[in-house]
Amino acid sequence: MTTKNNFRDPRGHSLRIYADLFDSPAFKSLSPYDVMAYLALLRQLKATNNGDLSLPLTKAAKCGISHHMTLARSLRALCAVGLVAVTRKGGCAKGGTKLTTLYRMTYRECYAFPVKHLDAIKETNEWKLVTTIQHGHELIQDAEVKAKSAYEKKINLGHGMTYTGSPRDVVKAKTRSRRDTRADGPGHGVTMVENTENPMLARVSEGFSPNQEKAPPRSPRVPPLYIAKDAGECGRIGDHGRYLRLSHFRPGLFTKLVGLAA
Repeated sequence: MTTKNNFRDPRGHSLRIYADLFDSPAFKSLSPYDVMAYLALLRQLKATNNGDLSLPLTKAAKCGISHHMTLARSLRALCAVGLVAVTRKGGCAKGGTKLTTLYRMTYRECYAFPVKHLDAIKETNEWKLVTTIQHGHELIQDAEVKAKSAYEKKINLGHGMTYTGSPRDVVKAKTRSRRDTRADGPGHGVTMVENTENPMLARVSEGFSPNQEKAPPRSPRVPPLYIAKDAGECGRIGDHGRYLRLSHFRPGLFTKLVGLAA
């Protein structure tokens, strides 16, 4: 027969949430994910391990929190309303060892853990300082603003760079249009040699005309229009007729085409 002092629940460990905590504005201001994170921490609470509670993503995923951003927001919310508090900040220790963040339930006494450098702390009950649900929401929102500001400050470390370039620089920050590979930089030009005594110039290979050929003007985004002619007029290339630019034909071509179609 069990007595009152040594009673053990036959079903094992259970989660206990006191009525005053459950009915408090601090608890009511939590989101469903915040409540699940609180229950996951409470699931680990035993007689003497308060302050040594952790909730990495691997544990949180088992209770329905599978994204690290959701988990981080929920843990910040619990700390903002005073239901839990951080006893050790996580990060990388000397030698590359990763340390997880440790938490304590504020309504319970926290015993000392010399191995993890945790001091004994009496119950603090910061959650009682939250007067209304709106007050709890404001505390959570302030915690999110501070976290975002700290993150932006972290990723913007460093100092501004002074521009030291000159207008005569060969390579500039912004080059040609999107259709050109190097717009503002030095272009590619071919110089026709007229004097063989100049070693800096090069002759054009056989098959190239010395006269510069101008491409017909057109919009840079509109491809050229080609017309396939019959093999009897211009010869065939493979199984297709030769394709010529429309600008090579004399005026009145469209008139003829319309007349043939009619």
